[in-house]
Amino acid sequence: MTHASRRLFAILSLAVVGSVAVWAAQKSSPLTYRLEVKPGDITLPAKSAADAATPRDETITFTVINSSGTDYESTAPTCQTFDVEIFRVDPSGEKSVWKWSRGRMFCQTVTTVMIPSGLTWQQTVKWSFAAADVEPGKYRVAATFIPSNAEGSAAFEIH
Repeated sequence: MTHASRRLFAILSLAVVGSVAVWAAQKSSPLTYRLEVKPGDITLPAKSAADAATPRDETITFTVINSSGTDYESTAPTCQTFDVEIFRVDPSGEKSVWKWSRGRMFCQTVTTVMIPSGLTWQQTVKWSFAAADVEPGKYRVAATFIPSNAEGSAAFEIH
């Protein structure tokens, strides 16, 4: 290989590496995801019949933040733009105990979601349950933003 050929090869190699780096930078998401669970850790009273049936609520707020300098625009395949699921965590793995979308129907229309530069998109849901319906232990809540198929998660405990 001549000196000129090596030089041309080196220049082409740098151009390819530079193009891949630019492509990768364009593919990275400008969005960040935050999940807030309130009240968070829950201490349930001793299980008397009245306490076991008393409804309790966990409020879950899912926030998607567009921290980029450009507007974010994408689509969801239906009117459902997010979902929230709660899992009980034990040594054998995770078991789904509640899913916001379970039993709901969504229109079958492609839905555009836009988050202007520097702003947020937020949804809040409530998980209502009775003490008799949950076991003490560790839990994980996961919220999925369907247009980007990305997830935020948080942990809490029921004592």
